[in-house]
Amino acid sequence: MSNADANEHFDMVIANYVLMDTPDLGRAMAAFNRVLKPGGVAVLVFSHPCFPAELATISEDREKIRYDWDFPYFERKKRTDPPWGHFTSDFIWFHRPLSDYWKAFTAAGFDVVAFEEPRITEDRYHLAETEKQLSNCKTRPYSVAFKLQKNPRST
Repeated sequence: MSNADANEHFDMVIANYVLMDTPDLGRAMAAFNRVLKPGGVAVLVFSHPCFPAELATISEDREKIRYDWDFPYFERKKRTDPPWGHFTSDFIWFHRPLSDYWKAFTAAGFDVVAFEEPRITEDRYHLAETEKQLSNCKTRPYSVAFKLQKNPRST
């Protein structure tokens, strides 16, 4: 399918944990808008920029969580983290304040129709592998989730 064929072709775009790894957020959002049909929906989930897990320090009694930033939250910044989990090379991502995401969404022609900071619910506590993991899931947001709708005026 050529780019021209993809214009206004899809009903939905889903981006699961990719936007924080995208160097040009505005261009990505413009592409999402271009390929969506009028009234189409984008569902976006990405790491919560306010609470990066690697900056968290938890007290011994697990009652307090502190985030130690080595740069200002409002500073847009390319970050490089060492390999972790299944990653075998440096992990490159882009810190942006939450408001930058919102502005990029609306600038690209989307209306924000829903926003959530997903959290664990009691019926899913059993899915946590350790007490520490359960505690973390109960006390801090790891992600943000947006539902966007292509604004009819943007076509």
